[in-house]
Order: sequence, then C-alpha cells, then structure tokens
Amino acid sequence: MPLSQTEAWYLGECLKGETLMCKKLANYRDQIQDPGLRQIVDDLLSTCRRHVDLLASHVR
Repeated sequence: MPLSQTEAWYLGECLKGETLMCKKLANYRDQIQDPGLRQIVDDLLSTCRRHVDLLASHVR
C-alpha cells in the first residue's frame, strides 16, 4: 500500500534525524579515548545505521 503524503514526509524527517545522529555519533566516537566507551558508541552507531537503512527502504 502506498504511503500518504504525510507518512512519506514523516519518514523523510525521521531519516534526516537518524542520519544526523549517525554523523554525530561517528564524530564522538573518533574523539573517545576510553576503549569501553568507544565500543558503546560504536554499537549505538551500528544501530543508528540500521535505522537509516530501514527508513530509507520505506521512503523509496
């Protein structure tokens, strides 16, 4: 079933937010010295990237 205009807009906004979050997490990860904390942020980044992929698959 095709998305309504509002649904497509909302998914697009979510995609923008998740993309920005991925960029921020990648930037934070590059600045972290502690290996444990770095791994946590890396895990969050992986989850964020999966969200982006999922949202992008619905917007197309």
